[in-house]
Amino acid sequence: MGGFWPFKKKPPETEGQKIVTYSADDNSSEELLSDRSHIEDEQYKAALDLLTKPHIEMPDGGDPSVVEVLNSDTSSNLEYVQSDDGYWYLKKEDGTFDPQPYLKNKDGSYSKYSS
Repeated sequence: MGGFWPFKKKPPETEGQKIVTYSADDNSSEELLSDRSHIEDEQYKAALDLLTKPHIEMPDGGDPSVVEVLNSDTSSNLEYVQSDDGYWYLKKEDGTFDPQPYLKNKDGSYSKYSS
């Protein structure tokens, strides 16, 4: 049998229900909506710039979906290895891989992936 336990368990404190009352004369929501001080905040402006301005530059007078072919010579000794994500990666001479993903074209050449 266990020893004597000198401490007793306290009963939980009962919390009364909090009563929330609303009135038709409450102007706090209007005050919140009219407060526009956050628009002058520098972090807000920076975030808005990131969302409204594209972070990828569009080529001058070009179509952003045009793919530039990098390896049109099939006699080169560059080795591309296909990954589980469906992209091809250039294997370097030291055994490491280039982080730039490539797409394999229908003619067997490879081009850089651009979103």
